[in-house]
Amino acid sequence: MPVELGAARILVPASIHRGDVIDVRALVEHPMTTGLFRDAQGNPIPAHFINDVSVTYGDREAAHFVWSSGISRDPFVEFSVVADREASLTFTWKDNKGGVFTQTVDIKFI
Repeated sequence: MPVELGAARILVPASIHRGDVIDVRALVEHPMTTGLFRDAQGNPIPAHFINDVSVTYGDREAAHFVWSSGISRDPFVEFSVVADREASLTFTWKDNKGGVFTQTVDIKFI
């Protein structure tokens, strides 16, 4: 069964206390083609890649990444954040063809 373009998985620890430094991991399904290759019939495969990743934690930007066609298929990103409040952590991936993919996970304390 094919996976939908832009489908994402965001992983945060299951147990979070206020002030913890947590590792955030995210994987998004995307072909990330460079535009430098050809299909079996010799036709060029157009470039199609994520070029901008923004992450907000509540109302503040937590991370921002600018990517190029050199990033591998189904890209993975990991970074740390201080869990200083209960809020949504929202990833927004944008690609060079106008696609916008958003996924959110809530940071909640135990």
